[in-house]
Amino acid sequence: RPAVRTCEMKLAVLLGLAAVVAAASSFATRSRDGTGFVGGYVLVSRSSRGRPVGYDELDALTKAAGTIPVTRIYISFASPTLVYVPGSNTLANAGLGLDNTGDFGFAKLKGYIAAFQSAGVEVFISMGGWNYNCYPAMYAEYSVGGYGDHTPNYWKIQKYGGGSISGCTADNQWCYVCEPPSENTTIDSFSIFPEPAKTASWEAAKDYIAKGASGATNQPVWNEDIVPGSTWTDPLTGQSSPVPGSGLFAKQGRNPYDDFVSLAKDLQVAGIDLDYEEFWHADRFKIGSAPGPWELPQTVYKYSAIVRNLMTSIQTNYPTCKLSTAAAAVGAWSGSWWGGNLKGVWLQSKQLYPDLIDFLTTGANAGGINVMTYDLSKNENFHECPDPTDCPLEAQVNFYMSTYATANIPANVGFEIGRPAYPDVDEDFNDQLPLTTDALTAIAAKNIQAGKSAFFWEMYKDQNATCLASAQLVAQTICAAAFPGSARCNGTIPDPFPADPVGPCPPPGPGPSPAPPAPPGPAPPPPGPARTCHAIPGSGATDEWCDENCNHVPSNCPANMCKCDSASTHTFL
Repeated sequence: RPAVRTCEMKLAVLLGLAAVVAAASSFATRSRDGTGFVGGYVLVSRSSRGRPVGYDELDALTKAAGTIPVTRIYISFASPTLVYVPGSNTLANAGLGLDNTGDFGFAKLKGYIAAFQSAGVEVFISMGGWNYNCYPAMYAEYSVGGYGDHTPNYWKIQKYGGGSISGCTADNQWCYVCEPPSENTTIDSFSIFPEPAKTASWEAAKDYIAKGASGATNQPVWNEDIVPGSTWTDPLTGQSSPVPGSGLFAKQGRNPYDDFVSLAKDLQVAGIDLDYEEFWHADRFKIGSAPGPWELPQTVYKYSAIVRNLMTSIQTNYPTCKLSTAAAAVGAWSGSWWGGNLKGVWLQSKQLYPDLIDFLTTGANAGGINVMTYDLSKNENFHECPDPTDCPLEAQVNFYMSTYATANIPANVGFEIGRPAYPDVDEDFNDQLPLTTDALTAIAAKNIQAGKSAFFWEMYKDQNATCLASAQLVAQTICAAAFPGSARCNGTIPDPFPADPVGPCPPPGPGPSPAPPAPPGPAPPPPGPARTCHAIPGSGATDEWCDENCNHVPSNCPANMCKCDSASTHTFL
C-alpha cells in the first residue's frame, strides 16, 4: 500500500484532549457499562485526493473526541491472517494499511486510542470486512456462478468471462466478482478466515464445536488444507487457484485469532470486532442437491469456532476485552436457504452454541451483535425483498431486525452512508436502497430506544446526494434516540478536508455509456433521426441521461428508467 507519514503523535495533541475529558466523563460511563453505544467505523486504509488519509481523519477525530456524536469507534480492518508477537509493538503483519514503514503506525495508533478512550469514546479493532472475506475463484465458481445464469451478479460472468465461468481467470480477477476493475485490486487485496491447524486454541475450539454438534445430522468437516498464501485444488472441479491472504502465520505455526487478542491488549483497545462474511464458504460447502434448498452447517461451525477461539483467548489473555461481531441481515432468518448469503448462521449458532451468543451480548465482555441492515435490494426479479410488501429500505430493515428479536438474539441496527455497494450502480441502479433522511428517521424510531445501540458504515463515506443521510446526521440521530438529552448528540464529525460538493436528489445514476470501438467488418447502418427520451418518474434517471444513452449506438435504454418517442426509423434496442 502507498506510504504515509510516520511521525509520532505530538504530545500537544494529547494535552489538548485532556481539556475535553471532564465534559465527556458522564457519557464515558454510560458507553462502557453495556447500556448502549453509538458506533462508527473508520476505514484507516482509505485513500482520498490521491493519498492515504487515515492519519488525517484520526487526527481530526481525536481533537474533537469529547464532543463527537459517537461513543465507539471501530478501527478497520485487520486481516484474518495477521501475525502479531506479543510485545513486538508493530503493525507490520496486521493488514490495517495505516502505514508501511517503521512500526507501521503502531505507536501513533496507540496514542489515538488512548486519546479517544480518555474522552469517553471506546475503540475496537475490527477483523475482516468484505475484501478480507472474499476468495475470488471460489466466489466466482460457487456464489456468483453456482446457481445458473439468472442470479443478481451473473452479469459479471457475462461481461468479463464471455458468459462462461471458464472465462473467469486470474487475468480478470475471476470476473472481478470481489471488486470492480476501478478498485485496481490484486489477489493480495483479499483474504479468507483461516483454520489454523495444530494450534492449541483452535484445536480446543474444534473440540467444543464437535461436542455441540454431537446430535446433528451433518458433523463438522474442517478444511485446514485451504491455507492462505498457497494454492488449493478444488476436488469438485479439479481446478487450482491461489488462496488469498498471507501464509506467514502458518509458516510460523501461529494462530491469528490469538494474535488478534494480543494485539488488542498491547494497543489497549476496549474491544475487538469480528466481521465474518464468507459467502463463498457457505456456497462451496453447502449440503443438499439442486435445485435446493440447501443447508449451510459447515459455515455455522466455522464461524462459531472462530468466535470460540476469540472468546477463550480473551478469557486467558485479556479478560477485560469486549467482543462484538458484525452479522448478516438475513443471519437470524429461519426457513429454507437458497444460497448466495449467510441466512440463518447466527440463528443456528445460537441454537447449537448459546454461550457464544451470550458472550457477545451479555456480561462484561459483551460488545454486541451489529446487523448489517444495508446493501439491500428491491429487485423482485431475483426475489430480493423478504416478501413483496416489504421492499422499501425501512420495511426490510424492520423485518430483518424482527427476526433477531424472534430468535431472542439481542442485536443492533446498522446504517450505511451514501450510495450502497450493492446492487451495482451501473447494472441495477434502480433497485438500490440508499439511506434517505426520511428512511433514517423511520428506522431509528422503530429500532433504537433509550439506552440501546446502533452503528454505521463509514464515518467518512461520501454522502452522494442531499436527500441521503450524511454520517454526521446518522450519528446525531442514533445518539439522540439512544441517549436523549445528551449534549454530545449535538456534536459534529470533523472533516480534515474541505467538504466535497454533494449532488442533487434523486442521487445521480450511471453516466452515459461510452460507445465501444467499432468491430472489424461491415460498418453498422447509420442511425435514423434521434429520439426524444425522458426519465420515468421515480426511476432515479434524468432526462439528459436518458436522451444521451438511448440515442447511443448501441443503445443503453433501460425500459424501467427511460421512455422515448417513436420518431426514429432506426432500431436502437
